[in-house]
Amino acid sequence: MISLDFLEQVGFFKKFSDHQLAALQKCGEVLTFQRDEQLFAEGAASRHLWIVMEGQVALQFGMQGKKSRDRDAVSFVSESQTFGWSCFVPPYTYRLSGYCAGRKCKVVAMEKDKLLALFEKDAEIGYSVMNDLVCVVGNHFHRFQDELAKQMGNDIINAW
Repeated sequence: MISLDFLEQVGFFKKFSDHQLAALQKCGEVLTFQRDEQLFAEGAASRHLWIVMEGQVALQFGMQGKKSRDRDAVSFVSESQTFGWSCFVPPYTYRLSGYCAGRKCKVVAMEKDKLLALFEKDAEIGYSVMNDLVCVVGNHFHRFQDELAKQMGNDIINAW
């Protein structure tokens, strides 16, 4: 079971009351994965918002036929961090694949449908989570822009 103390540490859920955290608790389940085990695949239907409880998850572009250590990780997600926000954004598919990056990782898989039903019941939870989600997506977009600008700058300099 997901403890209220753990949920309270998660950035998306820090401001909620114990009653609200208890409602969120019912939306998820704890899953354990071993090194290189896949949590989800790029292109698959995104049905969960994920939270790392222990260990680390690597988010990578899927490369069929290669071992996970041969893939380039786009990002690593650590304890109390949330990922899988694509479950709330059309076309509702994962943009990357998720793999257990250490010996073992423990994650919370929060069901999208249960979360959406909760958001309808408690608009404060829904508004707050979606507001935080917009901030996460915005931060990803800005990091992408910075990386793209850096790459374009390197290409221009190397072309001289």
